[in-house]
Amino acid sequence: MSSVLDLTAVRSYFPAVTRLAQTGAGTTAQSNSTSTRSVFYENGSGSKRVTISVDRYGSAADAASAYAVALKKSEEVPGFKSIKVPNLGRRTFGGIVTMKGETHIGLGALSGNLVVGATLAGFDTSSATVSKLVSMSRAEVALLNP
Repeated sequence: MSSVLDLTAVRSYFPAVTRLAQTGAGTTAQSNSTSTRSVFYENGSGSKRVTISVDRYGSAADAASAYAVALKKSEEVPGFKSIKVPNLGRRTFGGIVTMKGETHIGLGALSGNLVVGATLAGFDTSSATVSKLVSMSRAEVALLNP
């Protein structure tokens, strides 16, 4: 199973989160993934959340195909606005969407046979917040590819 940043590491980027709320299999992985993991961190009231997901595939080609599906599905979400983020692997995308009064900032990165996702909910959409999300995601990719 793939490693995911622990609470201490996530809090170094987003101090508002105070606990691990849930962990388990990822729900966004494509059917040909060999393993998945999603970890949800949140503050005491659950109004601020950080989610990290890692999906492992049998080959880089399978991961690239899954990444393309994830990008397409994200872009099809009503109100999705693409944001510019630096490349964290072979390919990276980012976006912001507000649904049911809650704004989500997310990114997806393709790195070898892995698709890494990170999403924030309940945080402001400032460039500083996006930068922290990118930095945290970069740390996650580095953890997976020592």
